[in-house]
Amino acid sequence: MEMEKKKRGRPRKAGDTIQFWQFARAGMAMCAYDQARASDEKHWAAVSHAVQFVKQLYPEMPISTTEVKRILAAWRPRNGGTILRFELSVLTEEETKKFHWIQEQLVALPKSEGQSTPLLPEASPTGNPVIFKIRFGERPNYPRHNRKNPKER
Repeated sequence: MEMEKKKRGRPRKAGDTIQFWQFARAGMAMCAYDQARASDEKHWAAVSHAVQFVKQLYPEMPISTTEVKRILAAWRPRNGGTILRFELSVLTEEETKKFHWIQEQLVALPKSEGQSTPLLPEASPTGNPVIFKIRFGERPNYPRHNRKNPKER
């Protein structure tokens, strides 16, 4: 009988991690929210846009306006400086060729049990695969469009 080796360090709590689909949903929602705010949409319209964007990509994924607000509150606190930024990007033909070459190399490697080869992302309406890029960046500031200028007081 083989005993499993005990992992070092403090055990993780269930609340310290999130599932991958929840991380992906948060990224898609924040990306769509940023796109809407960049086109001068108000907060509530950007939240609705984020919900529709996620539902369009993955209709079976649970999402609501309340969930988008929770995502923004958790991932973009008001006093936060540096945050994760998600950007929608369409792969160029050159990047697609590189991805296919990497995929061919991975297929050639011997596989262990339960391991699978990553697939090329789904194609966008333009025909090229779409990916989300993740980077660190400053928290965007979206001032009110009808705010008073400090000089007018």
